[in-house]
Amino acid sequence: MELVKRASPLQIYKLLDRSNCKECGRNTCMEFVTDLLERRVKLEDCPPKHLPPKKRKQIEELIKPPQLPLEFGAGKNLCRIGGEEAFHRHDLTFFNPTAIAVEVYDEMPNLMDVVKHLDEFVVFRIGENLTLDAIAIRSSSNNPDMYAKTVKLVSDSVNLPLILCSFNPEVLKSAAIKIKEKKPLLYAATKENWKDVGKCAIELNLPVVCFSTDLDELVSIAHSLEDMGVTELALDPGTIMGAGYSTETLNRIMQIRYSSIRDGSELTKHPTVGVPASIWAIDNPTSEEELFAVQYKEALTAIMMLSVDVSLVIIHSGRTEEEVWVPLALMTYRQNIFTDPRIYPRVDAGFFEIGSPSRNSPIFMTSNYRMTKIPVEQDIKDAHIDSYLLVVDTEGLGIEAGVAGGQLSSDKVAEAVNDFKVFDAVDHRVLVIPGMAARLSGAIEDDANCYVVVGPMDSSGLQKFMEKDWNLEQFMKEYNDR
Repeated sequence: MELVKRASPLQIYKLLDRSNCKECGRNTCMEFVTDLLERRVKLEDCPPKHLPPKKRKQIEELIKPPQLPLEFGAGKNLCRIGGEEAFHRHDLTFFNPTAIAVEVYDEMPNLMDVVKHLDEFVVFRIGENLTLDAIAIRSSSNNPDMYAKTVKLVSDSVNLPLILCSFNPEVLKSAAIKIKEKKPLLYAATKENWKDVGKCAIELNLPVVCFSTDLDELVSIAHSLEDMGVTELALDPGTIMGAGYSTETLNRIMQIRYSSIRDGSELTKHPTVGVPASIWAIDNPTSEEELFAVQYKEALTAIMMLSVDVSLVIIHSGRTEEEVWVPLALMTYRQNIFTDPRIYPRVDAGFFEIGSPSRNSPIFMTSNYRMTKIPVEQDIKDAHIDSYLLVVDTEGLGIEAGVAGGQLSSDKVAEAVNDFKVFDAVDHRVLVIPGMAARLSGAIEDDANCYVVVGPMDSSGLQKFMEKDWNLEQFMKEYNDR
């Protein structure tokens, strides 16, 4: 497949005054251009005195992504979706991970308890706090006054951005007016209501989701709203589940993304929305077994959408502690997908204390690949092992890949041992290395002048290793007898 066309740094550089003024926070104009393309700086960071309006407009056109971004929410709780310029993550990278929202409804008996749970939901995993991105409030009452009162109450109680869900324009507007400063997302404009929803969006300066299962009709709704003056739109081509329908849903989403990102179509240039929660409109479980089956289908549909970079998914499950596995599965999967494939995620090499180590505590070794170091550290903490952790610079590669490619070698380990004065912290010279680096054990012993113990293949086995295999006195005797 042909790669997405992207402006070259030189194209943008030629439009700058090339004064290297450093007022943007970068040392040179070329450094600014590079960071601009990677979205680490904004065009506004270049002072107007150095960039005339005409050239600024030219650069804006050059860096505009084929899929436009959409923002809802306000302040530090802003949610940004879309804005992608890669069809596949290995082409460039995905900049805005899929936003995950959980739906509630205005007649829900324990509504405030649920929204507070969603707002406070956080799981720490691999050095990152995983959270939800929005709460979708559906109007089941279809009562404008009741809906507006409920939305205002929720808005005053939570920090997450809100999505207002109703096909009734009067219901949407009644609530949107109450919280317009929070910039909620309006869901949804259809062929029946688009004029009224569009007027509301323009009056309150709010973004809108367009909905239709017919792609031609969906494009027509979006185009009509653009002509009215609505500037921020998203497209929901419908989420239909059941035998044979999942493929149809996926195909519609892929057609929109293909048309906008690869072909640069002005008609489909907006973020995409999927609603796995719609499965609950057709399935009504009556037992625990049936309930799990429906939740599982919903989770699989959401995972499918995450896999193809849908900009926003709205799910039903996740409102209670018993359902926590659904959003947790999605956030874990999202964390794994939305990393930059061109950059090995690394942490700093170093020598770290875990717990309260003594002079006889073990020293474990790992790589500076982020997805290796952090789980190893967490496993040691979970096992309550007071110890030291030596993190070797493997250029951001994991243990197995580092050993195979030479980025993790006995020389590298010996260098780290000396640089960080590892054995000055203890009264022994024993180093525990990962099982995947076992073939380096002899060379490390020679180069680092230590006794090497080969630990488990996975750090989750360290507790058992300490209970059954750790024998410092025996290890030091063997070291001294060499």
